[in-house]
Parts: sequence; structure tokens; C-alpha cells
Amino acid sequence: MTTARHAMATAMSGANHRVVQITHPWLKVLAQNYDGHAALLLQASLPADMVVGDGRGFTVKITRSGTDEFVRITSKESFLPPIFLSFVEYVLARSAEATTGEDSLAEFVAAIDQFRRFGARVSGRLSEEQVRGLFAELQLLHFLDRECGVYAGDILQAWGGPFGGLHDLEFANGYSIEVKSSHQPPREVRITSPDQLAPVEAGLDLLVLPMDAVSATDPAGIAFLDVVQQTRALAERGGPLSIERWELALAALDLDLEDDYYRQWHFLPGEWLRFTVSDGFPAIRPEAVPLGVVKVSFSLRLSALDAFSASLTDLTRDGAV
Repeated sequence: MTTARHAMATAMSGANHRVVQITHPWLKVLAQNYDGHAALLLQASLPADMVVGDGRGFTVKITRSGTDEFVRITSKESFLPPIFLSFVEYVLARSAEATTGEDSLAEFVAAIDQFRRFGARVSGRLSEEQVRGLFAELQLLHFLDRECGVYAGDILQAWGGPFGGLHDLEFANGYSIEVKSSHQPPREVRITSPDQLAPVEAGLDLLVLPMDAVSATDPAGIAFLDVVQQTRALAERGGPLSIERWELALAALDLDLEDDYYRQWHFLPGEWLRFTVSDGFPAIRPEAVPLGVVKVSFSLRLSALDAFSASLTDLTRDGAV
């Protein structure tokens, strides 16, 4: 079995334009030394509605050799940058999970587009609201590990928040979780898209973490950077793919852990609130958004959700995760 890491290293150690095939259950993919730059070749003819564009750190080009068509994704940096290797492994891992060749190709293209979109983010520090949201997501990852006994690798694989996923977590069985933070006392949360609260056949929960920002000297407070480091340790327990997904998440978030700015953030979290999103859940439905309206967001009053409240400790018992 030739992994992406081994194939890339072998190709880059050989002559210019050398290719090495990578083992994949559905697709023909090859590592290539392309004029001293690492490249991933996909032998496939893309449907007209599958468009792949350049991203930060890589270019995409459609080429032909005889009757064969290839998609070449090439690192802008010479040799084999670690972030490009992580990107390649992420794309291949996601596409390998498909159940058909057609779905695998679609997942391959979607993964590239995801990386391209989060790579296009403007560099800069996270706002307080973004730090709060990320803190809540990381706290949930640890809750699933500690209280629900979910395997660390499954947790990291499900975590799609940093990559622009529709929901913050989406598990292999289709069950999804949307995570929000709120101030104390919890009154409302901001929903950034009607699609976030559209019921999902496999189940969708809205989890809200009430929390206050506190002084760094408050002994009850939890440091944001401590939770980040603990999540790195969680990823390590999930194995190499989880570590690489964690590193991709940091890159997607543009989170500089050496920036002293993040040392100021300490939070005092309250008790999680869980609401099961089902028919009748108060929300703006995607189908109700008029044609021509391209962005809808709204605030949701938590006191109106009592009929949909559920216990967080029942997540495992309910068969969700």
C-alpha cells in the first residue's frame, strides 16, 4: 500500500516529472515531482458543474495526455511543504470514505474547494466573538471524549467548524451538532444561516454553552490557550490523520498560538444546553427565503425552545454519537 506521504517523498526524490501512484479505493491519483514542486495528479474527467480553482499555496490545472484527462494540484512552494502534504492527505482521506467512485470524485473536489475557501481568509487575529465560538467548540470536543467516550479520531474527523462545514460537527452516520456560545445568563444565540437549523434525517442538535469572559487572575477561569493545547493532545490520541486535521484546522482558522493576544482570553463556562432540532423548531426555513436573497441571519430566543430541550448526558444513550 503506497500512502500519500511515501509516494510524495519518493516522487520528490526522483527525476523531474516522476510520478508515483497512491493507493486509493476509488480514484487513480499520483504524486508528481513537477519542476521541483510537489503535485497531486487525479486522472479523471470532471463534469461541467465541478469547478476547481486555485487556492492559497496551490494551483489547479486541467491537462490532457492522449485520451486521458488529469487534474494537477501543484504546491506554489518548492519541494514538499508540510501544509501541502497535510492538505493532500486530507483530500484523499475524505474522498476515500465515499461508497461509490462518483461520490468519491465529488468528495475529492469538495475537499479541495473547502481548503481553497478557508485558505482565502484574510490573515488576522480572531475577534472576541470568534474566540468565544472556538472555545465552545473545543469544550464540546472534550466533553464527547471525556463524558461520552467517543473515539478521539472520530471526534476530530467530525469537527468541520474551521473548514466552513454546514454544522460544527457531522458524524459518519449523518448526525450533526451545531455549537453556539452565549453570555450569562443565556438568552439568545445568533444563527448565521437558515440551513444551520434545517432538520436532518439522522438527527441535529443545537448545543449552547453559556460563558463569561473573566480576568486572567480569576482562579475559576479556563485559559483559551490551555484548551487549545489540550485539544492538540486529544488529536494525538486519535493518530496521524487526527493530528493533520488539527493542523489543517489551525491553518484554516489562521490561529497564531505564539501571539500574546490570545493569552488574555479566559472564560468561565456554565452548563451546556441541548436542544433537538426537529419539525416545528423555531427557525427561518431555507425554503422560505425568497429567490434573490443571498444572506439571511437571525437571533433565536432560547426561552422559546423549552419544548425541544434534552439532556446532554443522553447523547450516547440516544444513539446520536
